[in-house]
Amino acid sequence: MSAHDQLVLCLCELTRLLWKLLLPLVILCVLLVAVLLLLVLAVRLWLQSSRNARRAREGRPTVAFFHPYCNAGGGGERVLWCTIRALQNR
Repeated sequence: MSAHDQLVLCLCELTRLLWKLLLPLVILCVLLVAVLLLLVLAVRLWLQSSRNARRAREGRPTVAFFHPYCNAGGGGERVLWCTIRALQNR
């Protein structure tokens, strides 16, 4: 057997070994990513449901403001903060 044949045989065995190791690792990684994704979604749903339940218990409405260009320097900031102050004083 020549040196070239031995090298080819060694590379083939090495390739087979790496494939045998790589395939289970890929499957394990895909499985772990799926479990992590499900865990994140479950925590998100749990937090949303607890927040919605807390809001229902409090009975107070939630108020949000959309004031475009309030930071453009044209006095929009003052109008926005005066509106917020008026609602807080109510």
